[in-house]
Amino acid sequence: MSVTSGTAEGTGVCPNPDRSSPNGDLSWLLHRAAQRIKSDLDELARDYGLSGFRDWIVLAALVDGEKRTQLALGHEVALDKTTLTALLDRLERDGFVVRTADPADRRVRVPEATAKGREVQEKLQACRDGVENRLLDEFTPDQRQAFQHVLRRLAFGGSGDGGGIHGSCM
Repeated sequence: MSVTSGTAEGTGVCPNPDRSSPNGDLSWLLHRAAQRIKSDLDELARDYGLSGFRDWIVLAALVDGEKRTQLALGHEVALDKTTLTALLDRLERDGFVVRTADPADRRVRVPEATAKGREVQEKLQACRDGVENRLLDEFTPDQRQAFQHVLRRLAFGGSGDGGGIHGSCM
């Protein structure tokens, strides 16, 4: 098997990460860390009737933000129109969200969390906090703070304050 441009040709699988460098392969490590957290959170989300943690990400955006169109929501959570529409169809069918026509343009839909959706979002937020705390228990408070600071800088650049960038990697 030959490796070209960082992919293993013909297998559809990425090659083993480069663990020879002093810091390891950062992108691989970040991906694995996210997978570890997401795996636990997917299971918890399913316990509350969602299909996975990505559903919770959408509910959290609907609960925490102002009203917005499906298109604006898709930009915020970094989901394409087709994926978001299918996800919202499922959440609406199961009673977690409702979609209404935008008064300014009746062709545009505005999703909102229902009482059931807000309740599940709140419960899963507590679950998320528990998963994160369990995974970070072995670190001191100073290590946790430094870790979160570095992640914010990596995710948002410069100051680490977000700089207006929205989106989800999940």
